[in-house]
Amino acid sequence: MASPAEDHLQCPACLESFKDPVMLPCSHNFCRACVQQWCEYKGDRACPVCRTEFSSIDVPQNLALKNICEVFSQASVESDDICSLHKEKLKLFCVDHQELVCLICKDAKIHAGHKFCPLIEVHEDHKDKLQDGLQDAKKRLKDYNETRDNCNEQATYIKVQREQVENKIKMDFEELRRFLQAEEDARLSAVREEEEEKSRMMKEKIQALSRDIADVSDVIRSIEQQLTSDPVSFMKNFKTAMTKIQKLPDKPKLLSGALLDEVKHVGNLKFSVWEHMKEMVSYSPVILDPNTANAALSLSEDLTSVSCQKEHQCPKNSERSEWKCVLGSALVSQTHMWDVEVGDNRHWGLGVAWGDSCLPHDIKTRCIAFRDDKHRKFGGSFGSWNPPVKLQKIRVHVDMNKRSISFSESHTNTELCKTKPSSWPHLSDNMKMFPYFYTTDKVPLQMIPLACRVTTQSQ
Repeated sequence: MASPAEDHLQCPACLESFKDPVMLPCSHNFCRACVQQWCEYKGDRACPVCRTEFSSIDVPQNLALKNICEVFSQASVESDDICSLHKEKLKLFCVDHQELVCLICKDAKIHAGHKFCPLIEVHEDHKDKLQDGLQDAKKRLKDYNETRDNCNEQATYIKVQREQVENKIKMDFEELRRFLQAEEDARLSAVREEEEEKSRMMKEKIQALSRDIADVSDVIRSIEQQLTSDPVSFMKNFKTAMTKIQKLPDKPKLLSGALLDEVKHVGNLKFSVWEHMKEMVSYSPVILDPNTANAALSLSEDLTSVSCQKEHQCPKNSERSEWKCVLGSALVSQTHMWDVEVGDNRHWGLGVAWGDSCLPHDIKTRCIAFRDDKHRKFGGSFGSWNPPVKLQKIRVHVDMNKRSISFSESHTNTELCKTKPSSWPHLSDNMKMFPYFYTTDKVPLQMIPLACRVTTQSQ
């Protein structure tokens, strides 16, 4: 509820503090806007309070009342540091109630036994806390801006990835189409060649039969004439006629295999083409994930080799490592094995890693490595290591059933080292195991593809 002094400084029309106050001839004060709205609503010029008429709505401003309102408003603002109960300065802060109080409030029953601090001290403490909060808010804003910028980069990079993947898919399918086209052409050509050969053979057979038919027809006509001749002529030519009959060719036989061998051309056609396709395709037991590769690493188009090249632009997604390494696709249960050719690479590491792929800093590894002209195993915790043979092709064997990770030189089939089941990591939905590759050399680490076989199985 407003005080009497505040009522005196309120417009009787809008019940708010005067705004541009004017005094009517009857000495009643109103806001200028309220007078104009009243006249427009009523259609006359009369005081809203006493109904005294006035000649014009252009009434003079009440400067004295305006000044009083401004002074009162300023005083209200300045009264924020005054206790509303005791009209004393607020100089203390009640720690228990977390509120400002005056010296009289301190001795009040409601604050009995409470702890108080000088306003200046608590002001400085709270100001420092608010400054710290402000710095945290600014840091949070910076983090949000950086994350948004990174999301924009990823949105742009997604389009780049889509174009790269589309081009690779088109190239692979074009290669398959060329292979299928070549297979089709070869098989159609084989059909035409067999047709030409069988047609030639059949033509020769028909020609031979035609000659035999002509000879037999001549013999038949000669014998028919002899049968109608006189007895003397008949007997004289009898032996000759019998000789001709005896020399007639045997009964003609049909050619075997004269028709096209449809079984050879169309039998299991698709399977046969698929079987031939194994010569142009390969299978890699591990595919490298480019989303985990450090920006300095370069992967082959088929994602089976990695080398360290000039750093290229790529977004800072959560899976990407800051170390010069790349992960393969996650390993599932049972057994996995892959071979990697290290060749002349002078700085490499191979093995497995486990953890959350979205937290690459927390990932742990079990690997063998070569750096600074020294071989190391299992992170180098045992110092340098001398392998029994020259390492060219490394085989990594992960047996999740036996909880072991072993390494061997696949070219010579020499076992190198093996982990114990007691050191097997604890895996969960977020903690998974991945093939691990590390290098700072331009010579690529190349995944060795597996040979493809096409087999059939009886039901």
